[in-house]
Amino acid sequence: MLAEVRDETGTGAAVGGAAAGPVPSARARSRSTGPLRWHTDKCDVLALLCASNGIEGGISKVVSTVAVHDEIARRNPGLLRVLYQDFWRMRPADEEGEGHADRVFRMPVFSRGPDGGFTSQYSRTYVEMAHAEPGVPPITPEQLAALDLLAEVADGICLHAPFTPGDIQFLNQHVSYHGRTAYADDARAGAQRVLLRIWLAMPNSRALPAGHAVQWGDTRPGALRGGAVRGRSALAG
Repeated sequence: MLAEVRDETGTGAAVGGAAAGPVPSARARSRSTGPLRWHTDKCDVLALLCASNGIEGGISKVVSTVAVHDEIARRNPGLLRVLYQDFWRMRPADEEGEGHADRVFRMPVFSRGPDGGFTSQYSRTYVEMAHAEPGVPPITPEQLAALDLLAEVADGICLHAPFTPGDIQFLNQHVSYHGRTAYADDARAGAQRVLLRIWLAMPNSRALPAGHAVQWGDTRPGALRGGAVRGRSALAG
């Protein structure tokens, strides 16, 4: 499924989450000019093609989650253990539609598959959205500290990759995070940042932890899976 990632606010404004009110969804954040925090998309491999770029900013950031994991283990083993515990997550309606019985669910940030392979699926936005839902307990101070440390470590060891038209990135979404800096478009000059995005299901997909079935549907190796299709969860696919 091909999607365009561009500013859809019509104002060139960033979308934040610090003010009172509903937490902006990941889709709303990505379709604004604001920065994107570290996250994974809901696919085995993410493909991004830069069709055009804005006049300033929009630097792509990429980091190995294995490297993030190992640096957290060196700095604070206690918070590393927290990241292996369940965090509440949310299925945003603007990505996966309404009517899911498991609209909020629990899954760890760091996990090991049945063969011991490391994997991470994470977006702080989905965590924040879940904790804004009635009945979901408050996020704990230890969980907040672990997520803050994850972001600090990732910022310190990441690669910066300026996007120029024609560039393509392929990112394994089980062992890497990506983000971006804020950017500016100039509609009067015809300068706009537009990325074309495809979520790829790989025939040589890895085995995932059993607890990831709530997100991916099929956790078996070689399964064609993943992707949040509007109006249909991964479990239906």
